Amino acid sequence: MTLNVLALNDELGNNASHFFKSGNVLRNPKCLSLKISNLLPPKGLYNTNLEYDLWYDMGGSKEIHGYVYTDALSDFLYIKPANSYFTDKVMMESLKVEPTEEGIALIDKMGKRTLDKYRLRKTTSKHDFVIFLPGTNCIKEALNFDKAKAAVLQGAVVKPHPISSSSLIVHLNNVFGEENVLERKASGHDIMQDAKIVGCCSNSEMGLAAIAAGKGFHMFTDLQSKHFTYTSIYKAILSGGSYRDNLIKLFSSEFSGLVSGQSEKALNKIAVFFNQFSGVTHVESKNTDT
Repeated sequence: MTLNVLALNDELGNNASHFFKSGNVLRNPKCLSLKISNLLPPKGLYNTNLEYDLWYDMGGSKEIHGYVYTDALSDFLYIKPANSYFTDKVMMESLKVEPTEEGIALIDKMGKRTLDKYRLRKTTSKHDFVIFLPGTNCIKEALNFDKAKAAVLQGAVVKPHPISSSSLIVHLNNVFGEENVLERKASGHDIMQDAKIVGCCSNSEMGLAAIAAGKGFHMFTDLQSKHFTYTSIYKAILSGGSYRDNLIKLFSSEFSGLVSGQSEKALNKIAVFFNQFSGVTHVESKNTDT
């Protein structure tokens, strides 16, 4: 059998990329984010890399060494510099934006129903307080275990990430009690919709969907300790005022890097996002091809 050469750069929608990131837990083909990724440029500004589902933090307050993006909440792309200083700054500046009709409509729809990113099983499991956990690759760094254990003692249950390893499930059963650990491949969004209170870590989009739905929300990551996929978004949302109103402002912003597959202005939002960094020094990645 002939094997195809794998691409050097992972891409959203590339089956090989998704397999190596999530194994046999497949992406949901109904997600609109899969359809708008082709609007992205092949490179970031000044020939820097634009890479899928990665994170590195370089450049401090003066330089950008590249850009990253991921698919979020079934309908969105989230693009950001690989630099926590500028990523935080973009989100805090977006809080100053007036809510738009489009931003309000997007959050209203998000609150009513969001698709699971992965192909998961429908479930009728109902719980008042659910904590959505990180996957095997980052749970030790992202989850405040003491805070989660205290919440479980008060009646919370935990939902493992769909791509959690079997050994992690055993560990979670020991830590939280098997009766408090939900099925990892059950639909997270089904469970979230029926909950009253939702918790998650800053690597997870589930908190954003829960806030959009008007649920009570608790963060289980120390947002100042380490940067994960949605850390800058949660920092802005939790910085003061109504969480839901803040979320609407971020999705109303033309420059936040949050781009909806439902928006007629998707291409323009991508351009505005990159253009805001045109005055920042960029450092082109070295070519390591051999």
